Amino acid sequence: MKQRKVLDLRRWYCISRPQYKTSCGISSLVSCWNYLYSTCGSGSLPPITQEEALHILGFRQPFEEIRFGPFTGNATLMRWFRQLNEHFHMRGCSYVLYKPHGKNRTAGETAEGALLKLTQGLKGESMAFIYHCQNHYFCPIGFEATPLKASKAFRGKLPLEEMEFWILIGEPSKKHPAIHCKKWTDIVTDLNTQNPEYLDIRHPEKGIQYRKTKKVGGNLHCIIAFQKLNWQKLSTWMMNIGNFRCEPRSKVLECKASNSATGLERVLNDHRDPSMNDKNKSEGFQQASEWNHISSPYEYRDCGSPESETDKESIE
Repeated sequence: MKQRKVLDLRRWYCISRPQYKTSCGISSLVSCWNYLYSTCGSGSLPPITQEEALHILGFRQPFEEIRFGPFTGNATLMRWFRQLNEHFHMRGCSYVLYKPHGKNRTAGETAEGALLKLTQGLKGESMAFIYHCQNHYFCPIGFEATPLKASKAFRGKLPLEEMEFWILIGEPSKKHPAIHCKKWTDIVTDLNTQNPEYLDIRHPEKGIQYRKTKKVGGNLHCIIAFQKLNWQKLSTWMMNIGNFRCEPRSKVLECKASNSATGLERVLNDHRDPSMNDKNKSEGFQQASEWNHISSPYEYRDCGSPESETDKESIE
């Protein structure tokens, strides 16, 4: 049962809510960073506020008047994550976990493989996620694998075809519920639509809608992963990512995605304590260890400019 219903409350505690107008990107990033590195989450540093993060990144008051939307893109958030880590001498990486279409798409990744990585990451303590949806960024914080039949509500092990996955998502905007619960199939639909079509995951009841744009094809929506690292002891499954490049001292770590249904079943049926398992994997990680600056430790594959990433899509 614990493997099918996963919610680390510390992820919820770290959600930076309320956000400033159009600051959902940096607010979500602060939420992820605090979970990975602060005492509000699984780290040892004092938590940082949106204001502190913005100051570190070079922004100045009044933050209410900053129009974040035009320059906040997927690559922007990953660059800001790197800058925060460099400021606090922390180690980490970021990459696009699942983006079926458009620039920097995760070629070869399947919805099933992405679900495996997302659920496994949410069960541990070294991963945090941001979901870029229609005009908004927010943070997946948990999931439930719901049996399709009422008679199996309290069953233990169940095959994948007898369950439906729901993703719990922390919301930085005070205009919406604190936690959303969305079907994974709806999220997949959102990520697989292409311009001018789109699905607003916060209002899936509206169905497929159409943007007023001349552009045809492509989709900015995606799921971005953030991970705290120990170069001496990288988590094993993290090495199986496809859209990630990290170059510590000129060595490139690149592996293809693993999209096995067997892997997802193993995640759900692993009855070990996930927190203990993650602590064992990250043993020896030193939060305050010396940080040797590397020229491009978090290089993002084929990264374009932040402006091109936003593509005139306003951010709430």
